[in-house]
Amino acid sequence: MAAGSSGLSVSQQERIEHAVSLCRSQNGLDVSVLVGDLNLDGTGSFRSAAETLHAALGDRAHSAVLVVVAPGQRQLEVVTGPAARRRVPDRVAALAVLSMTTAFGGGDLAGGIIDGLRQMADAAGRRPAIPAPAETSGSSAIVAHH
Repeated sequence: MAAGSSGLSVSQQERIEHAVSLCRSQNGLDVSVLVGDLNLDGTGSFRSAAETLHAALGDRAHSAVLVVVAPGQRQLEVVTGPAARRRVPDRVAALAVLSMTTAFGGGDLAGGIIDGLRQMADAAGRRPAIPAPAETSGSSAIVAHH
């Protein structure tokens, strides 16, 4: 991804990628973060678009957490698969969203994402990775989508 296409500097992207890596290695959470505005058709909601992106993770979706941040659209969604939801229940995700949006309001996009990831990881505890139906390799931590 080219620097700036998500509104994040290379340094900020690296900090987020490090936080994602820690979630995966220390807490066994399959976390992905997408930063960038989404193309929505006239009938689609942001939530449904985020759920579609989560489903696109394929076999990983069952045990994955996807954080979608669209700064230009002022939208944020956390989508969890059924196995991940046992470790990151909706109330935890909602608190992480509140923390992130508070930081975003103060102009700290990267810091808000990192804090939200830490909150979810802390709630999930330190455990091995959630087994996926069919183990596949991880994807990029940050993806720009226009």
